Amino acid sequence: MSTLIVLVVIILLMPMVLILWNKKKTKGKLLCTMVKDDKSTDTRLCPLDGGFVIYKDRAYDVYPDVIRVTKYPSGWPSFLQELVPHALYDESNALPLDWINLSTDIKFRSMEVKAALDENFFKKIVQETVAQGKGLSLNMRKILPLGLGAIAILVVLYLVVF
Repeated sequence: MSTLIVLVVIILLMPMVLILWNKKKTKGKLLCTMVKDDKSTDTRLCPLDGGFVIYKDRAYDVYPDVIRVTKYPSGWPSFLQELVPHALYDESNALPLDWINLSTDIKFRSMEVKAALDENFFKKIVQETVAQGKGLSLNMRKILPLGLGAIAILVVLYLVVF
């Protein structure tokens, strides 16, 4: 009976903890997609400081006209996601790019974003990296949550069985 109570507490409290953690993580931040010179993109939460966004010790302007609302973090179930403002920036330019109405100068940059988000573009980068001998490095930030999740599932199964 006690294992059933522990299981119910884990199932009920885990989503609540994740929701609160996500709200705390996104408070006062703007989700920024930075287009780099090598056509890659970097999307991360950046702190807001007045009318600026801080990314790698650089300040970028914030214009409400070009900000869109996005669910963060992507890939999570919708009830665990938080709506956050999202802006698109060229890393070498402090002004945000417009998502909809692109001028001729910015249109070329939007084509770079499209190329960077292309599935085959990432496959090509991985193949070139492996061919150069650098190989693929394992990121512990991605492996650790998977390992902890597997351990949690095993603990729950152990509590249910015994």
